Amino acid sequence: MYACVIILRNQFILTFLFFSIAYARLFAADLPESDLKANIIITESDPKASQIKGKPLTLQEAERLFLRNNLSLLSSRLEVESKKAAIIQAGLWENPTVYVDQNIYNQQTRQYFDTTKNGETMIQIQQLFYMAGKRDKRVQLAKWNRSVAEQMFYDTLRSLKLELRSSFFQLYYSRNALEFYEESIPRVKNTIRGAENVYKNRQILLSELLRLKSILFRLETDRSELIKNILEREKVLKILLNEADLLDVELVPVLPGIEETIFSPLVLEPDRLLNVALEHRPDLKGLELLVNAERANLSLQKAMAVPDLSLGGSYDRAGNYIKDYYGVTISMPIPVFNRNQGNIRASETALASKKAELEEKLLSVKSEVRSALGIAKEKDRLLQEYKESFTKDYKNLSALMIENYKKKYLTILEFADFFESYSESTLKMIRLQSDRIEAVEVLNFTVGKTVFGEL
Repeated sequence: MYACVIILRNQFILTFLFFSIAYARLFAADLPESDLKANIIITESDPKASQIKGKPLTLQEAERLFLRNNLSLLSSRLEVESKKAAIIQAGLWENPTVYVDQNIYNQQTRQYFDTTKNGETMIQIQQLFYMAGKRDKRVQLAKWNRSVAEQMFYDTLRSLKLELRSSFFQLYYSRNALEFYEESIPRVKNTIRGAENVYKNRQILLSELLRLKSILFRLETDRSELIKNILEREKVLKILLNEADLLDVELVPVLPGIEETIFSPLVLEPDRLLNVALEHRPDLKGLELLVNAERANLSLQKAMAVPDLSLGGSYDRAGNYIKDYYGVTISMPIPVFNRNQGNIRASETALASKKAELEEKLLSVKSEVRSALGIAKEKDRLLQEYKESFTKDYKNLSALMIENYKKKYLTILEFADFFESYSESTLKMIRLQSDRIEAVEVLNFTVGKTVFGEL
């Protein structure tokens, strides 16, 4: 769940603090002076404010470090470079072959390795020539493979950038929420201490005191989960950024003015988004290039059925029917048994498979775009419809609850029941806002481009 979820939860915490302080003051008003002094701590805030110390990090700086240092991106870049090197290799000619036959011992001259005109020496050189355009076809296949590797790089970049931005936003909101927890929990503890003093005078029930402690327990457990989430997000960010200076420090994301950033998917049209997806989705473009690569491979395999030609020349000093023999050599395999039938069949099957994958991917992209846009629009519509009224209604209800308590119409248990009802409703609103943000990110990821929500 995205960390902005925790921000809405803070509304519940602040509302509770407002109630708890008001509740404590009301109790203090009914106590004698001695009890009032004993419970003055109820309304005092903890003088130790939460201060987060760490390395400030903006989103732009994080993305810059990510593009420069990320090891997965580096690995993907190197894969592209290796494919470029394969193009060079595919275009190289085969090396010529030199064959030398030298007589070891000449019985007539009684010399070893006689290289004079009386000795026997044979030299032969051959060059292999690929027929049916095999070399050009190999170069073309290598170029398609390089293009596929480039799209795989962009797809890796797309996935990792989504992970980077999500982790950054989650850490940003989590750290802001942690400040509220660090300030709120001591105040709740003070309220409970005051309620315990009141309980000693038998002015509240044990069940009422336990209800307050249960609220504190929930805050403590939420804070523990929040710290766990912060550590997890920091771990992910540090791995993604791979910056030595950031490994041993706390990361403090900085996003000035993000709270007021407003964007809505309601204005987006499916057809326009689909065109954007067909143009920008690297996984789709990669499959299209794979189909072209398989076509090039099939053409190469058919060319491999054509025998290659080896041309050369030979010189034989004394081992032929005449001395100083010069000749021309031509060699070519006869395609009687092996005509590359198996590789051709395998390539045809692979091409058909890639075409089916591409067709399925096209259907998937169209379906994903329309589904993601529909979900984003619905979540945005629902949130915009109920967000303002929900917050305003509960704010008005909070004031009414305080007024009713002043008139002794409500007990602390009824207050707690209201808190739980408020919490349940707030969690639903939290889930709605979280679902909306998730839908926005899924839509951007599905389209293959940030269509809205860019800072």
